[in-house]
Amino acid sequence: MKQAFTSSMRTCSQSRQGKTATKVRPHAPRTRRTIGRLTLDEALLAFLIAAMNANGHVTAEEAARAHNLIWSMRRFRRKSGETVGRGIERMRTLVEERGAWPVLEAGARGIPSRLRPAAFAVAADLVVADGRIDPSERRFLDRLAADLRLDRKTAGQIRDVMIVKNSA
Repeated sequence: MKQAFTSSMRTCSQSRQGKTATKVRPHAPRTRRTIGRLTLDEALLAFLIAAMNANGHVTAEEAARAHNLIWSMRRFRRKSGETVGRGIERMRTLVEERGAWPVLEAGARGIPSRLRPAAFAVAADLVVADGRIDPSERRFLDRLAADLRLDRKTAGQIRDVMIVKNSA
């Protein structure tokens, strides 16, 4: 499954300081058709795919971390690797074809309000996996929080906790 997640994220590879990074287009040409509401599973997968690419590239470490986050969530533990892999591929393709933000907006509509802080926390955990947030990652988290209708205080607290968690 880890290999499937990593390989599904590959659209073009580049070498950075001896590490392989994968680049996913953050914005694809818009089409006239809107994206309907995503299921909760699809939304969470889309959030992780977009979070990995928040700074413009996906490292193998980020893909491995996303894999761990997926399988740590109760809702995915009950599903087969094949089922989750198909969901990852569907969301990766949708993000490539439509662009990250239209997909994330559709995903935000599919997240029940009681789960929005948790969904934001999962994405924030992946974005700050290296213990810091660069400006593009901060913009990603700010916009995701707005799409999820989280107030600035809640989003800031979640982000700060994830920075502390990932700095150890």
